[in-house]
Amino acid sequence: MNYQRIQPFPSPNAYAFPELRALSSVWQERRAALEEDGAYKEFIKKLQREWAIETGIIERLYTWDRGVTEVLIEQGIESSIIAHRGGVSQRDAEHIRALINDHLGIVEGLFGYIKGEEPLTEHFIRGLQAQFTAHQDYTEAVTESGDLIRVTLQKGEYKSLPNNPRRPDGEVHSYCPPEWTKEEMESLIRMYREADAIHAPEVKSAWLHHRFTQIHPFQDGNGRVARALASLVFLREGLFPLVVRESDRKEYIGALETADAGDLGPLIAFFARRQRDAILKALGLEQQVQQSKYAEQIVESALELLRNRFSREQQKVTAVYVHAAKLFTVVDQKFRELATTLDPQLRSLSPLQKSKYHARANAADNTSSQRHYFQKQIVDISKHFDYFANFERYRTWVRVTLTTDQDFDYVVSFHGYGPGDTGILAASAFTYMKAPKEEGGTEPVALHPAATELFQFNYAESFDTTEKRFAEWLEGSMAIALAEWKRSLQTGA
Repeated sequence: MNYQRIQPFPSPNAYAFPELRALSSVWQERRAALEEDGAYKEFIKKLQREWAIETGIIERLYTWDRGVTEVLIEQGIESSIIAHRGGVSQRDAEHIRALINDHLGIVEGLFGYIKGEEPLTEHFIRGLQAQFTAHQDYTEAVTESGDLIRVTLQKGEYKSLPNNPRRPDGEVHSYCPPEWTKEEMESLIRMYREADAIHAPEVKSAWLHHRFTQIHPFQDGNGRVARALASLVFLREGLFPLVVRESDRKEYIGALETADAGDLGPLIAFFARRQRDAILKALGLEQQVQQSKYAEQIVESALELLRNRFSREQQKVTAVYVHAAKLFTVVDQKFRELATTLDPQLRSLSPLQKSKYHARANAADNTSSQRHYFQKQIVDISKHFDYFANFERYRTWVRVTLTTDQDFDYVVSFHGYGPGDTGILAASAFTYMKAPKEEGGTEPVALHPAATELFQFNYAESFDTTEKRFAEWLEGSMAIALAEWKRSLQTGA
């Protein structure tokens, strides 16, 4: 495959994510109250460590399981931890520590770089590569005849030899030829500057990352530099560095290959989701920060909240509950239609002299005395998706029960996301069975999430875009739930 010159940005907003726009605006309204607090500073410090570690793992500079990464994030980049937990020699651990600290210095530097509002330049990008490879002396290169050789690594300089990899299927992937590299990098900078004020950050970040990767201007360190540039775009928008974990590798590489074929959509979607997750975690700090203040400050904050209860801001936040009620109605109608369709078919299949097979649907809105049902299941699913399920202000659910030789329940729950009244709600879905107990009655068993990801929504997003996203999520959830029901019939468990 011959090298194709880099292409300009897609049409403005062609791939933008309204969900991320809305969530970003929620974050911008709250960030000033958090940025000077110790909890937020610790959050950023740990995020920087994770970025520094994972960007090297993606490049296979070192490798270990996620548990080692989590210890290093919590305790700091220590060679003794790397040696003990990572199963490497102390000498190798010292080298890996130096590599990670190079990466850490870069991501910390990005936070400082954005304050100067300096434009993106080739000089800055070359400097990034030099920092990334400070503790690397050699790399591999491909000669014109296709031979793989070991050469001294050029730091801060564009490549002088081709660096085209050969894929497992034997095809050679062509990056920019060395003689075109400077010209292509000049085009990259020019196109980015021209489009900087037009496009959403996830579009700019994905475009810059992919086009830079297409050029592959350096002998080594290109992937790390690309992720640093992608992070820089988000940081300039007041958001967070792009962390690509080892667990993301398959999706990440696949999205880059799709972008090579001309479609940036999957890469933009991946970047948007990773940024969404970072924002949600940052917003989850708000309650923790409030609780860390002195008693007088907490009292004053509470009084201020009372004074502003009916303010325009509070009214804006409560719009999310209106959205939730509408989504609740959508699910209720869907589940009742499902039960109405399945009930006569199940009844016709009921074995003689046994309880009738049947299907039924029921629900509890936010005023119902049954709204507290399924608390354990909801909390267990929230742990699976790593968030705090908040039942204080809002809690509703819809259930469909399919009864054959056993009861199979499929539930969608709406509730708060994270501590406090942040204006962010979540929808989770799960299935479970009812098993008889020795002392009588039943208990829930075989709990499974009925969605591949949590659905969250907020007051800043329009209901039209929330509804569209939710329809796709619910369709996928119902397919997962019904597949689990079929499996339970086959296994009897």
